[in-house]
Amino acid sequence: MQLAINAVILAVAFTVVTRLVQFRKAPINRFIKKWRFLTNGFKLGAPTSEQEVAALRNHDVKDTRSYSHPELLTRNEVESRFNENSWQGLAYQDFRNTILARGRGTKTFPCVYATMGYRSDDHRYVFLESDNPSEPRNVRKVALSLASYLRISTSLGPNTSLVIIGTPSEKQRTVEEHNRTFWDMLRGLRICDPKAWPDDIPQDTEDAKWTVCFNGEPVFPVMLTPAHQKRWSRHMSVPVIALQPKWVLDNLLGTPEKQKAAQNKVRKLLQKYDTIGVSPDLTAYGAVGTSEARQLCLQDKNESVQCPYRNFDS
Repeated sequence: MQLAINAVILAVAFTVVTRLVQFRKAPINRFIKKWRFLTNGFKLGAPTSEQEVAALRNHDVKDTRSYSHPELLTRNEVESRFNENSWQGLAYQDFRNTILARGRGTKTFPCVYATMGYRSDDHRYVFLESDNPSEPRNVRKVALSLASYLRISTSLGPNTSLVIIGTPSEKQRTVEEHNRTFWDMLRGLRICDPKAWPDDIPQDTEDAKWTVCFNGEPVFPVMLTPAHQKRWSRHMSVPVIALQPKWVLDNLLGTPEKQKAAQNKVRKLLQKYDTIGVSPDLTAYGAVGTSEARQLCLQDKNESVQCPYRNFDS
């Protein structure tokens, strides 16, 4: 009898310990199957169909209302709207815990400016309907939210970002596959952009002066994925796109002294945070022989990423 009781106790203890070890992964995994039916968007690497292009072009972004867009959420709105065990709550917690990591047994998140933006509540959040940002429904949601965000961004603080969060992935994707969804999303945004490309920004993605533009404004988006296992500075438990208006970077890097100080600070933290060397593509904007396109989606190895679109209007 005593042996049976001891066996039960050991089994319960083992189960509890196992669940504690897996507590971060288990809740998100519970939601993966629920999103199987949400895979009716772009196929990875497939050219955009004429019907999809027409649908995006007919979508009017000009009618957004900057202060009342329901998808553009503050930190408090995210925390009050979503249960902490929902996929949105879990993904947000992972983002928050990652960028707030600092010393004392944990590595400090390298982008200290993103951390400051979170602490000052300058960020705004958008949750997608699947793990593929290039699906037409997600492109439309991002376009509406981004148009609203850009109208109010200068009132939010010097370290503001728009944080675009995808659902947990049912299918394990490579870094390259995640990156392709990012490029295709940018192509979709360009299709439904209500404004012409700025005259002073080249459209050739290999040009040193090229940068992403939307609604007439230059922006800097980067892709973070679950597939990054060495470059942890680009890792999140779900696909995340963090986007900043270019004026944020201009303020941070506006003089050679500011640029050098910021780059040195971030590079030192990257060397400690990642298990791979700092990417050679993290260069100063406009440097001869470089392209900002190579910085937006870094690989998990030190090889340059080539944008599949030489011109987002072509």
